Amino acid sequence: MTTILRHPWAPLLLVGVGAWLLRVAAFFNRNGALGYPVDFDEGVYFSAAALLAHGVLPYRDYFFVHPPGIAVLWAPVAAFARVMDVDSVLAAVRWCVPALGALSTVLSGRIVQERWGTRAGVVAALVYAVHPEASASDRAMVLEPVLNLACLGMAWVLLRPAEGREAWRRDVGAGVLLATACAVKLTAGVWVLATVWALGGGGEWRRALRTVGAAAVAGLVWMGPFLVMAAEPLLEGLLRFQVLRPPDGVLEPSIRLRLLMGESHWGVSVLSLLGLAVALVRSRRRDAVAERLFSVAGLLTVAVFLSSKSFFSHYNASLAPVTAVLSGLGASWVLAWADQRSRRFAVAATGVLGLTALSTLSEAIRLSKQRDRGLLVIGGAIRAAVPADASLCAFEPGWAIAAGRLPGVPLGNPILVDPYGFMLHGAVGATARFATAAAAFEDESTQHTVKPLLERCDYLVLLGRGEWQLSAASERWVGERFTREGDVWKRRP
Repeated sequence: MTTILRHPWAPLLLVGVGAWLLRVAAFFNRNGALGYPVDFDEGVYFSAAALLAHGVLPYRDYFFVHPPGIAVLWAPVAAFARVMDVDSVLAAVRWCVPALGALSTVLSGRIVQERWGTRAGVVAALVYAVHPEASASDRAMVLEPVLNLACLGMAWVLLRPAEGREAWRRDVGAGVLLATACAVKLTAGVWVLATVWALGGGGEWRRALRTVGAAAVAGLVWMGPFLVMAAEPLLEGLLRFQVLRPPDGVLEPSIRLRLLMGESHWGVSVLSLLGLAVALVRSRRRDAVAERLFSVAGLLTVAVFLSSKSFFSHYNASLAPVTAVLSGLGASWVLAWADQRSRRFAVAATGVLGLTALSTLSEAIRLSKQRDRGLLVIGGAIRAAVPADASLCAFEPGWAIAAGRLPGVPLGNPILVDPYGFMLHGAVGATARFATAAAAFEDESTQHTVKPLLERCDYLVLLGRGEWQLSAASERWVGERFTREGDVWKRRP
C-alpha cells in the first residue's frame, strides 16, 4: 500500500476519485440519474445516438447541426434502447459520463506534473475536479465531457518524449485524438491551430505536418461515410447553418467575457491568467511546447466564443482543460518563487494555492443539488396518453425519452430530433436576417419548416418550449387540428 501511495500517479488518482464522487453525488435522489436536469441538447444527442441502432442516420434522415462524433461514440451504449426502456438507457449513459470527467481530472494533473512538479499537478487536477461548469456537464450526455477528454488525451500523447518509430506512433495517436475532438465539436478546430503553433514554434514543422496529416486522415474516416450518403445536408448543417443562424443566448461580448472568466471562480481565473502570462513569456523557448499549446488553445477558444452566433454559460466547460493546466503552470511559478524564500513560506504558499484551486467547490456542490422533478411527471403523462405505435412529436427531446420514446420510432413516423435547429434552418434560407432566435421564431420562414412534419404526427407535446418556438399563428394552426388533453395534444378525428 505504501508503494502504491508513493507512485507519481497516486495523488492525481485520489483527486480523480473525488471528482467522480462529486459528479455522481447528484444522482443520489428519489429519481436517480434522471432527477438531475436533462437539457435540450442532451436529448438531441442521445436521440441521435440511439437512432443509429435503428438505421436512422443524421443528415440523411433528419437535419442535424453537429458533427457525428457524439452520436457514433455513444451509439454502442445507446443501442440498448432497442431492447430496454429508453429512459433507463439514458440513465445508464449518465452513470458512465462522470468517469470521463474523472479521467480528464487525472490527465490535467498528469500533464502539469510531468513538466512542472507534483504540487502544481495536484493544483491542476483540483481545478478541473471542482470546475463548476465542467462538473455539471460531466453528469450528462453532452459534448464537453468527450471533447475535453479527447483534447487532454491528445495533449498528453503529443507531449510524450519519444524517438524513432515510437515518435511516429505518438504523433499519429495525437492526430487521431485531435480528429476525434473535431468530430465531436467544430470549435475543437482551435486545437489544430494550437498544435501547429506549439510544434512549429519550436522548429518541429515535420511533427506538426505529421500530426495534422494523421488528423486529416482520421477526420475522413469520421466524416467520410456521412459525406458519401448525404454531403449536401451535412455541409448545410455543419457550415452554412452555423455561419448564418440567428444569434441566441448571451449576446453582449462583455457579459460573455465575464462568464468565460467565471463569475464564481475569480481566484482560479487569476491563477490561470498568471499561468497564461508565464506561458506567453516562455513561448519563444524551443522546448515550451506545452506552454504554446495551452495558451494558444485558450486564447483562440475565448475568441471563438466571443464572436460566435450563440453563447450559453455551460460553454465554459470546454475551457476547463486550459484553465486547469494554466492554473497548474501559474501555481508552479508561485511555488518556485516561494521555495526560494523558506520552507515555511513554501508550505504556506502550497496551502493558499490548494485553497484557491478548491474555491469553486461550493458552486460545484450547489450545481450538483439541481433537481428536475417535472421530467418524469411529463414522461408519465405521455406514456398514459400516447399509444406505443402512435407518432409523437415533442418539442423537448427529453420529454419523449422520459416517456420511453425515440423520434421516428416506430420507423416511418416523423423524425423530429432537433426541433430548435430544424426550425431555425428555415430562417437561414430566408431573405431577412433576424437579430435573435426568438425573432426568427416569429417569422413564417421558421414556421413553414416544421408544419409539414407536425401534420404527420398523431400527438404533440408543446409546453414551454413549443410555445416559444411556435408563433401565435402556428399555435392557432395547432389548435385547429389537435385537441389538448393535459400536457398532450391529440390529433382531431
